[in-house]
Amino acid sequence: MARLNGWMSIPDAFANATFAAAGWDSVTLDGQHGLFDDRSIRDSLHALGHPSPKRLVRVPWNDPARVGRALDMGADGVIAPMINSVADAEALAEFSWYPPRGKRSFGPALGALRAGGRAYEAVAGEIEVWAMVETREALDQVEAIAAVDGITGLYVGPNDLALSLGFPAGSSREEPELIQAFGRIVAAARDAGKDSGIFCVGPAYARRMADMGFTMVTVAGDGALMRAAATAAIAEMSA
Repeated sequence: MARLNGWMSIPDAFANATFAAAGWDSVTLDGQHGLFDDRSIRDSLHALGHPSPKRLVRVPWNDPARVGRALDMGADGVIAPMINSVADAEALAEFSWYPPRGKRSFGPALGALRAGGRAYEAVAGEIEVWAMVETREALDQVEAIAAVDGITGLYVGPNDLALSLGFPAGSSREEPELIQAFGRIVAAARDAGKDSGIFCVGPAYARRMADMGFTMVTVAGDGALMRAAATAAIAEMSA
């Protein structure tokens, strides 16, 4: 069974702790298109349980300051957007790992506090580093990107990948070209001994993607689930 990942865009520690307590294997704080800033990421990471669920942060860009700061605040891993080449993937790995594997600057702040009785260096050796594959350029090089040391997973951004391949933005894709692209990404990750993940907007499609071979599926986001639950409650009362 694939890991079930919940997606969070609401910058509130209580809301995020409540969402995470539902039983997700991992949760992702969306620092790119979500409403988080540094303070709300810090507060939410601090409020979430440890060691389960795993806490990932999608950083706004493949930038050493953004990547290092998310990890210093206690994230268990990062998802970086627009990794379009081997050079981008190599840079992400350098930003994420301490020497000699990478070039991340040491200063873990909250991350060291969350390590408990373990040395933070040991905890930092278990992080997850996800490269987003969301352009034609990245797809053309996906096998080489997957092979980069320090990249632990490939994560599909279906909206941007669709746009890059000439389709409208959207999730739950059915176009043969996109399904074929998803299969290629899964195979590239598997052959490199890495994980593969994809953003979905509902359990049915997430299950289909898990059956395709993705090892992590984002089932849904906090805002969409809250809206759906509220809509269902109103409809039931109005029936």
